[in-house]
Parts: sequence; C-alpha cells; structure tokens
Amino acid sequence: MKFSISAGARFFLLGQRKTIFVESSQQIFEVDDLTAYFTCALTEPASLQQLVSGLVARGASRATARASVRKYLAHWSRQGLLDILLDEEEGPPLRSQVLDLAGTAVSIVCYDSPLAELVLPVFEHLETPERKSSLVYEVAAFGNGACISRNHSRGTIIAAEEAAPALKTMLTDDVLACLGRNVALHAALLVKNRQGLLICGAPGAGKTTLALALLQAGFACAGDDIAVVGADGLVQGVPFAPALKRGSWGLIDGVVRDAIAAAPIHRRLDKKRVRYLASIPYAPHEGVPLGSIVLLRRRRKGPVTISAVEPARVLSELFSGAFTPAGRLDLSQFETLLGVMRRARAIELSYSRLDEAVEALSRHHEAA
Repeated sequence: MKFSISAGARFFLLGQRKTIFVESSQQIFEVDDLTAYFTCALTEPASLQQLVSGLVARGASRATARASVRKYLAHWSRQGLLDILLDEEEGPPLRSQVLDLAGTAVSIVCYDSPLAELVLPVFEHLETPERKSSLVYEVAAFGNGACISRNHSRGTIIAAEEAAPALKTMLTDDVLACLGRNVALHAALLVKNRQGLLICGAPGAGKTTLALALLQAGFACAGDDIAVVGADGLVQGVPFAPALKRGSWGLIDGVVRDAIAAAPIHRRLDKKRVRYLASIPYAPHEGVPLGSIVLLRRRRKGPVTISAVEPARVLSELFSGAFTPAGRLDLSQFETLLGVMRRARAIELSYSRLDEAVEALSRHHEAA
C-alpha cells in the first residue's frame, strides 16, 4: 500500500506560515513542521515503512515515527488529501461484488476477510453480477483499521467499524453526482399498490424507524434516505440498507426487531452507532407516482392525527431537501417538483406511538 498527495491538494508557504490547500473541500489549513514534512515527502508515492524510515532518519524513535505517520495518514485522508494505491503487498482480492446504484454499476473489492464479512452484507441486496462497473472501491486492512480507495486513487483511513458507513457515504456521493437532470430529495420512499408514500423530515425525525415499521403493514422499502424525482414526475428510491440509530433499536416489534438485534453494530463518522437492515422487502427498481407526501411531527404523548398541509409549506420542505449536481434547481426541475407535489396528497402525521402511526398511514394510503 502506498500513499501520495492528491492532485487537488498542495503545500504552500504564506510568508513564514506552512499551509495546505485542499481543492475538494475548498479549505486552507495551517500546519506544523511535521505535517509539512509528510506532505512534501508524499509528492511521490511512498509506503508506510518508507515514511517511518524517513522520520527515524530525522532523529525520531521508531515507535514515535510509526505513531506519527499513522496519525498523519488517518487524519489527512479524511480531509481529502491522500491518494491510496493498493499494490502486491495486499495480495489478491478475497471477495468482491458489483452493485447497481440507480443505474450506476460500482464494484467493491475486499482484500481482508474480516472486513469483507463486516462490509459486504450491507450492500449485498444491490448486487448485480452481470453488470460491468465504472467505479471500483477497494477495501483493505490498515493495522487494526481499514483503508478504502476509490478508483485506485482518493482514499480514506478509518476504524474497521466505520468502514461500511464511510463506504455508504462515498457511494451516496457517486449517486448524487450521476443524477443528470433528475432531482434528489432527502426523504424515505415506501411503495404499496404501485403508489409511493414519501416521508419527509429533518435528520433524527424518525423517517427510517417509521419506514421499517411500515414494512409490517405490507409496504416495500424503496429507500430510507434518498428519493429521486425524474423528468416524468415519477419517483424512485435509492435502496441502500436502512440504517437504524441506537435509540430506535427497540422501538419496532415483530420479525424486524429480531433482524435488528442480529445485525452487527457499525459506527458512523459522526460517532453515532447504527445497525443496517439489508434483508427486508424492497420495492422494484422503477419510478412510481406519489400518492402522499408525509411531514412528520413526533410528540411525547397524545393520539395520532393526520391533517392537511398548506402547499407552500410542503414545497418549502421538498425544496430545502432537494439536490442537483449543479447545486440548484433550474426552472424545468422546479416545475417538475411542483407537479409532483400537486398530484400527491400532502399531510402532517403527528404521533407518539409508532404502531398508531403505522395504522393511520396504512388507512390513509389505502384510501388514496
């Protein structure tokens, strides 16, 4: 495994100050002498051992040098500074899978068996062996942690339990970059009777928990985080395995609770612990018309209620969670989003008990 400075990162002297500019994040970092040394040393690819030896030659003990190199590589890989190239030291790939991500084929190649056991099951429901991939992610061990390299270049070093969430984040970026004229919404999409139920809410509002609970009422999951609106006004989810945060693990009853308890625990880069549920009923990979748009309002107590929502509020909710590769909606995309909203029934769901929310939404959807 070798490391080098990414093409979009560069070391500069600003007077007497040592700085690094990272193009991908548009940030300038002031750095210490050791970081400046490593950054300059990595203008040409170098291995961990070469970096350690270089620091030892400058007077550091081998233990101190090794710790410093690992700290540098782990930190700056997360800032988009490093390219990571896997080589013959990793040996042959042990396991791999090709995924279909909303029409984009992506390969995940694992060089470490424990990491493969931890990472690949999270994405196995997306596997499509017959496709030829245009993107390749390589996953290898780095000490007790993990290294993920994208297309033999840009990479990140994380703890082993962070590998699956980090890879999901990278894959999400790939999906969003390939939207074309489509618009992505931050929402969960459920499907029943070929009609979509779009659940909107801020992070932590309970979208994923409610989406999984609705599976026991006959809904299929199209995606718990991203829904894509096409130019034809139909909506299709991106079916990553739903990620349940720790506080939601005991909220859902039935077979889903057993599946949650059996799922491994992963740690997101924001330190929150999650479990992924890959083995659930998924909707077909096709666009569907929206029957309803649901805005969530959780409360501590009180009966479940469903009320109509003003169109302006619904549009504001959808607009605030909309994404396009250009970073903005043009007029035709806005009109498409407006048409989707006008054809669907918009409601606010207020609830304290999950079972009551499922029952109310099921009745509402059947009546649509």
